[in-house]
Amino acid sequence: MRNSLFILLFLLCSMSISAQTTIPGRVINRENRKPLAYAQIQTSDGRQILTNIDGSFELPLTKDTLRISISYVGFKSLTTLVHRSTRYLQIGLTPSFEQLNTVLISSGPNPADEIVKRAIARREQNDPEKALEGFSYNSYSKFIIDNEYSQIELTADSTSATIETIIDEGRAYLSEKVSEHLFVRNKGSKEKVTGIKTAGFEEPVYNVLAMEVNPLSLYKKDYQLYKTEYAGPLAKNALNNYEYRILDTTSTARPAYMVYFKPRREKVVAGLEGILYLDTLSLAIQKAKAQLLGAVKLEVVHDYKYYPEKDIWFPSEQTTTIRPGSGGKEIAVFGGTISVGAVQQKKGILSTIFGSKQISGDLYLTSTTRNSDINLDFRGEISNPGAEIDVTAIAPERDSVFWASNRQIEFNIRDKATREKVDSLIKVGNVKRKLQVKNAIASGSYPLGFWDLDLSKIFKFNNYEGIRLGFGGKTNDRVSEKFNLKGYTTYGFKDEVVKYGIGTQIYLNKRKGTNLNFFFSRDIQEIASFDYLKGQNTFSILEPRFVNINYFYNYRTYWTSLEHRLSPKLNTELRLGREEIWQIQDYSYLKNNNAYRDYELSTATLSFLWQPFSKFLSTPGKTILLEKNFPQFTGQIQQSVAAFDGDFNFTRIGLKAEHEIKRLDQSRTEFILEGNYGFGDLPLTHAFHAYPNNPNRSNIFRRFSVAGRNSFETMYFNEFYSNRQAMLHIRHQLRPFRISDSFQPEFVFISRHAIGDFTDISDHQNINFNTLEHGYSEAGMELNKIFAGFGLSAAYRYGAYHLPTFKQNFSFKFTLQLQL
Repeated sequence: MRNSLFILLFLLCSMSISAQTTIPGRVINRENRKPLAYAQIQTSDGRQILTNIDGSFELPLTKDTLRISISYVGFKSLTTLVHRSTRYLQIGLTPSFEQLNTVLISSGPNPADEIVKRAIARREQNDPEKALEGFSYNSYSKFIIDNEYSQIELTADSTSATIETIIDEGRAYLSEKVSEHLFVRNKGSKEKVTGIKTAGFEEPVYNVLAMEVNPLSLYKKDYQLYKTEYAGPLAKNALNNYEYRILDTTSTARPAYMVYFKPRREKVVAGLEGILYLDTLSLAIQKAKAQLLGAVKLEVVHDYKYYPEKDIWFPSEQTTTIRPGSGGKEIAVFGGTISVGAVQQKKGILSTIFGSKQISGDLYLTSTTRNSDINLDFRGEISNPGAEIDVTAIAPERDSVFWASNRQIEFNIRDKATREKVDSLIKVGNVKRKLQVKNAIASGSYPLGFWDLDLSKIFKFNNYEGIRLGFGGKTNDRVSEKFNLKGYTTYGFKDEVVKYGIGTQIYLNKRKGTNLNFFFSRDIQEIASFDYLKGQNTFSILEPRFVNINYFYNYRTYWTSLEHRLSPKLNTELRLGREEIWQIQDYSYLKNNNAYRDYELSTATLSFLWQPFSKFLSTPGKTILLEKNFPQFTGQIQQSVAAFDGDFNFTRIGLKAEHEIKRLDQSRTEFILEGNYGFGDLPLTHAFHAYPNNPNRSNIFRRFSVAGRNSFETMYFNEFYSNRQAMLHIRHQLRPFRISDSFQPEFVFISRHAIGDFTDISDHQNINFNTLEHGYSEAGMELNKIFAGFGLSAAYRYGAYHLPTFKQNFSFKFTLQLQL
């Protein structure tokens, strides 16, 4: 055994002697010591290396010495000899005022700006999605989280550690994907995933597919990478966001301008820093390299291939790498923000995912995609067009023969070792459990064995029930993959009444979201509320309006419904129900001279959510929302019939349109336009209110509560009701005030308007209320995220329903914004 150990040590030492040596270094301005981004290093063996945005570089040596030449526009070139024994190489260049070859640059105050203007003007001819009627290609992607340097220190006491390191040579994470990509102009694009594998998981981690790791085009207005949006370097307004400089031209068969770009308004608009290789003839992108240096080091390299028959450069490969940085900027990964602490310190996002208490400083994340079988004349059909990414049923089941024939990138020994390491790593780190908890919490539940606990049922408070405590939830796939059982029970300590519900959901087709539901419940409901079956956020940590509601009615309901996604972008539900209603307040509805205090309803409700611009992922088991885009539309129609022992015949219709404009400077404007219309024998319990949120108290500070996001903060509860109404909410959030890294409050301007009417008010007995036929208006301001998610809100009521005194029109409240 001892001899084998010595042989192993001898082999390792021999390998280290003959192995490639990597020498780190930096290129700086000799006069002011500032780094020179993208300086060119030409080696004597024919390689060309560009420095990073901090002037750093890594020089690989396979021989004892290597001659290098360093050049940078506006500086004198320098040639030096590098020895293997060099530990670190810092090179200072002296400024020079020599001009570029005038043949290669245009006239004007800044030749680079002129070239970029021409490149922007030719985007339509150079962007494959604009220039071609259609195209298709295949891709292979490999996504890795790894340690960059697997250095083995050989000392007298480290033999066992050395062997352990060799055994543990696998990576921390690896995922592979093979896809077919289709694009037809005016019909959109589709990625059809034909093979996917995540080391250590029986089922792939589909979240990786949603991360926009390798975006196809650099021509778009916004360049999205890992859930973060950056200004596009060739967008229409790129010259407002970037500074440009020509570094050189290439001497290839198709020469290119090497154009350096740098953010012009870094604190206002998120931007990258890098180089565009622009074809001197067509000004198309031949290659691009972009970097971000801060809390993390981000590097993206795009490679393109030229197709002379179409005179177009088409993407051939992209590599994205993230390493720990030195602080400053941030980037979003796995739906959260990575900063210095998140990568390098405890309780970071990567350590949370992989269960490690300490993440090594040489950790890096890389994703490489290589394209093949490119067809620039595709005219075929795109199936299931509503889903941007479609995972075929066989994709997770692919065998080794499939992977061996489809890998476009070498699958080396370290890749193979990953499979052996990750299984144990995932078990030790309890990763599957963490992913299960994360997915459950996103829908408002917490998994406890076979039961997903409904977090919204645990605690609530309102003026009528007081403290409302409860327990609820549903069974998960541990019980059955074909159905769930669900239910809840709650108790109000002020009204001293138990409320409850019980039901089941049968999964008819998980991929298409087809479910059959049955439910029975006894509970209370706010007077004149209109709840959309689709499009509602079913879970929130706090419901501001619920706290101050004091006007409810009792109900007992039996219903069955069928849910179905007509397409990934259109989700529907049809519900048939029976409702028994009895009043809490002294209210009755007059119909044919009969006063109904208690009544029964037989209803049919059709609801839909249409998200035409959102992006979806369709997997064999479900449809996943990748990116919520606007506008989106929610609609519902409910018909109550005076049959099957129903007392009233009425119709209720609701339609809501939501739109949001996001800007690269992190400001945004939101619009919500909603209309409701009801006719027939419509009792007040089923009329409409405009989401009032002002308690009925005279003193401003006695009305101090939590402001809602889309409620009227100066409108008093029970003040207005309508059987037809329209509402408009406008919120404009300014760019966050960056006072410090941890203190970035947001200022919001708010404008809200409502108009409505109510016919036959006299049919509603023992209650007084106003109508909205003259139009209701309020304006407000919010200062959010002042401390721990809390902020302040102020609003003022004006217009036709302005009240006599200031304090009657004014509201002052908390705001609370928490994210799970």
